[in-house]
Amino acid sequence: MARAENEALVRRIFAAFAEKRGFALRDAFADDATWIVPGSGTMAGTFRGREEIFGFLGRLPKETDGTYSSSLIDVLASDDRAAALYRASGDRNDRHLELDQVLLFRIEDGLVHEVLALPSDPAAFEAFWA
Repeated sequence: MARAENEALVRRIFAAFAEKRGFALRDAFADDATWIVPGSGTMAGTFRGREEIFGFLGRLPKETDGTYSSSLIDVLASDDRAAALYRASGDRNDRHLELDQVLLFRIEDGLVHEVLALPSDPAAFEAFWA
C-alpha cells in the first residue's frame, strides 16, 4: 500500500508545480526535510527544512523569468522511496536548458524527508545555472 501512496504523493507534487500551486504542498514535506542539488551553480546546495526548500523552489521561476518547467515522465516507488524521471527546461541569461533529471525521494509516514536531484548531463546543468 505504501508504494502506491508514495507514487501518488510524487505525482501530486509534480502536478501542483505544473499548475503553479507548489506552495500548497508544504504539508507534503517533513519539517526537517532536506533537498540536495549537487554542483556549484546558483541553485546548488543543501536546503534544510520547509522554509529553505520552498525558498529554493520559489527561485526557479525567478531565475528563469518564469520559463522553467518540469514535465513528469515516470515515477518508480517502493515502501519508503520514490524516483521521479522528468524533463526540465527553461531559459536563463541567453542559455537554454533541456534535459532529463531524476529526483530521488525518501518518504516516511506519507511525508517527504529527503530529495536528491540528479541531472542526466551534469555539465549542461552546471553551465545553465552558472
